[in-house]
Amino acid sequence: MGLVLTGLSAQTYAQEVLFKAEVNEKEVPVAIVEAVEKDFPGFSVTEYATIPLELIDEEVFVDTAHKPGSGYDTYQLTLNQGADRYLEATYNHKGELLSSVEHLKNVTPPAPVRNSVAQMYPGWTIEKDAFKMVHYEGKKAKERYKLLLGKNDKKMRVYTDEKGKILKVS
Repeated sequence: MGLVLTGLSAQTYAQEVLFKAEVNEKEVPVAIVEAVEKDFPGFSVTEYATIPLELIDEEVFVDTAHKPGSGYDTYQLTLNQGADRYLEATYNHKGELLSSVEHLKNVTPPAPVRNSVAQMYPGWTIEKDAFKMVHYEGKKAKERYKLLLGKNDKKMRVYTDEKGKILKVS
């Protein structure tokens, strides 16, 4: 049993290394460093990582032949701006932004979201909220809100889009 668990844990570690390997700023192409400064002013980079992905004719391929530090084409950076705002941005080696996912905590949801939740769940109050915006190259950004609602001793999570459409309740 111990050998099986050891084998599974080694396999899990190998998968993590396959999809993301941390690097230092000196290993990141200058074009990416310059693009980040332009695209996200006021943010500081907390982590640089390489991802063995290739985009070929709008298809994503994982290149398992790459080893950490062997010249990747795709980089993922984690940036933050204060304690309640961080994002992950993915760039190609030319410094072109491929995607970004922004996370914000403790933001006031827009009026359509607040109104929709108040109408669907009368008497419930928003106790916590978080915002997530997803952007992919050439596509419209998608805004999502995660709200923790409370009423008496009951709690529920409600997920909405930027227009207040309820996407999920748990």
